[in-house]
Amino acid sequence: MNDEEFLRLATLYLEDAIDDRDLDLLNRDLANSPDRVRQFNDLRLLTGLISEHGCAVASGNATEFTLNRPGESSSVDACVDASRPSTASRPGSSRRATAITLAVLAAAALLLLAFDVFHTEPQRDPVAPAIATLAYTSHARWGGEERALGYGFGKGKLNLEVGLARLDFRNGATVTLQGPAEFEILSTDRTILNSGILTAAIPESAVGFEVVTPAMDVVDLGTAFGVSVGADGETDVCVFEGEVEVSRSVSEDVPQLVREGNAVRSRPKADTIDSVDYSTERYEDAWPVTSGVLQATGLMKFVSPGPDFVPGRYEDSEHILVFPERSRVLLTSDLAVNVTEPGQYMRVRRKDKQPIAAGQVIRSYLLQLNPIGEFTREEADGARVIGQLTFDRPILGLIGGTSLLTKTDEPLGHPLGDYGDTRRGIEPTRSDDLPDSGRDNV
Repeated sequence: MNDEEFLRLATLYLEDAIDDRDLDLLNRDLANSPDRVRQFNDLRLLTGLISEHGCAVASGNATEFTLNRPGESSSVDACVDASRPSTASRPGSSRRATAITLAVLAAAALLLLAFDVFHTEPQRDPVAPAIATLAYTSHARWGGEERALGYGFGKGKLNLEVGLARLDFRNGATVTLQGPAEFEILSTDRTILNSGILTAAIPESAVGFEVVTPAMDVVDLGTAFGVSVGADGETDVCVFEGEVEVSRSVSEDVPQLVREGNAVRSRPKADTIDSVDYSTERYEDAWPVTSGVLQATGLMKFVSPGPDFVPGRYEDSEHILVFPERSRVLLTSDLAVNVTEPGQYMRVRRKDKQPIAAGQVIRSYLLQLNPIGEFTREEADGARVIGQLTFDRPILGLIGGTSLLTKTDEPLGHPLGDYGDTRRGIEPTRSDDLPDSGRDNV
């Protein structure tokens, strides 16, 4: 059996899609080759079916290595650390949990979150509805009045002395301020940033959202962007997705179009708006909050915004990367997923496909471990990556299986992602690939 056929059969087994004939062929190949057992363990390592302690069958025991039908007990499924429970622990946590803790070896998984587009905003008084709502803060200190979560903002100035604060506008726009920042709300779609850092995500319902600074007017055209204003009024605009129009505040010039992956700068009373290098470092604290990830701890890493930081173009051997993919997706039919219930899982069982009901509006994130090169044998003896993510919406489900993940490439994958013929983030096989080539073979 050649490598390509072995990988095909092993993947079918791990996806619970193998028939009796192919299962017999796979077992015979494993029984005759310790190298095949090692390759199979490595493949299980990459697809996340081994327990978080990375227990593997010794390659020297190939003759004792037998796979049963998926879902039945086999020598490899029995390999669980005896110090841990053999079944998943299911604490009585809420279905509306927003945090997920991972100790995983998975190469890729998809998280699906509820997205409530019909929620009503709190009101500042019985007459005027709030223009924006305080949705999240982190170490925030305000100049003057302190504001609790859920506070409704009307027209007026805000002075954020320190920390982060996210404002959800009534029209669907999301803005995160990073202090020290002086910000003013003029209307649902017009604001002023006199100083500080701002990141914004603008859906179709809020196209035309405007941020005025001492040096530039920034008008959104359906996008995500960051604005930074220094003490002297110097303004930087960095476009993460889509495009914006910028113009000098003291000019009637034709607006200048700035597309994703580009940045511009200007000063008050300057004659021009100049292109500068695209750099997102100053926005990397505020942008995850704008994108719905309130906290990432351990070795979780929220990717930098921009066209170069999408699945298939960016890899990391030390972290699980968190890619925001699609937002406000209306499910027109039931969506099969691997996990819907809260709990602690030693494995994501591919056979337990559960649906998320049609009619819900969801947001998707890709969690990707894409090692540069390959895992070493020593790395199989411990948990690969441990960390926790906290989201701003309830988690509806998780997809960890190749087949289900591949089916969501088009409806839920990143618009700029390059997936080839395999699941998101895994390098496609080539005819010249060998088991020790250093590529992620699936």
